[in-house]
Amino acid sequence: MRTFQALAALAAGFLPALVSQPSSAGERQPFEVVKGWEVERTVGDTSANPCMMTHAYEDKDDNNAANAVIFALQDSTAVLVLVYQGWDFDKEEAVKVPLFLDKKPIKVKTTWIGDGKTLRTQLPDSVVPDLLAAKTVILRFDNGNADFRIPDFAAGYESLRRCDAAPAKTANATAVPVTPAQPAQPALPSQQRIAAYVIGLSVQRVLKECDVPSTGKQRAAVEARMAALQGEMAPLDAQVRSELKRNGESCPTADRQADFQAIMTKFIDLSPEDLIATLEKAPAAEKNTEGQTGPKL
Repeated sequence: MRTFQALAALAAGFLPALVSQPSSAGERQPFEVVKGWEVERTVGDTSANPCMMTHAYEDKDDNNAANAVIFALQDSTAVLVLVYQGWDFDKEEAVKVPLFLDKKPIKVKTTWIGDGKTLRTQLPDSVVPDLLAAKTVILRFDNGNADFRIPDFAAGYESLRRCDAAPAKTANATAVPVTPAQPAQPALPSQQRIAAYVIGLSVQRVLKECDVPSTGKQRAAVEARMAALQGEMAPLDAQVRSELKRNGESCPTADRQADFQAIMTKFIDLSPEDLIATLEKAPAAEKNTEGQTGPKL
């Protein structure tokens, strides 16, 4: 398996082919954590709903399988993303499945979109009162139910609304000459976030394909992190995955297990920006240590 520092470097190496002009759009900053819900704000998003909330957990009734629920408002709709370790949907696979909140059927016509271990959909915001009262989101497939716990959803939702209402930080305006309007360019993630996504894809693959120790909570946290990144990475996802395959994929050897555990922990605990900053500092620190302990000339 390639070292994850090398993966970050790999990402930086092929980024120019993916992004001609780096942009900080799409970066997320933690807002607060409330009763198991992590609320984040998208930096630079000036819309009315720049925030999202995530609850990740392991299901002890399902062999500690990783689960996560991600929710955000978008104008008059509610975006709901469900993550389950046992799913393996094709990319952009359309899935029609009834939705229940506890025992109440939600009678809205909607199609879920699959992508690996995630399903996402948009619902009218009229479902919010039902979500506030519910403890479980249920998808009723032909072969059984997929249950997702949403404890204290109301507390997370209140935090989400506070985050949405919080004023965005903007730079002081400076007078500049008026220039002809340029065609709008799609917002692209920063190089640090793309590098973190490369690492996340590798962590995700190792957990799925290799014999490495991990807990359900760790797997759920990885899936939640990746689900949060997938939306902004959609324009680049196919090329990133292709580049990873071209550079070779394998499982960590016994002497690299500790390295994998360390990088997985960093991927879970740190923001994408802090993750890459930490990895960039590591080689420099090692060189400094070698210089201090080596023979003096």
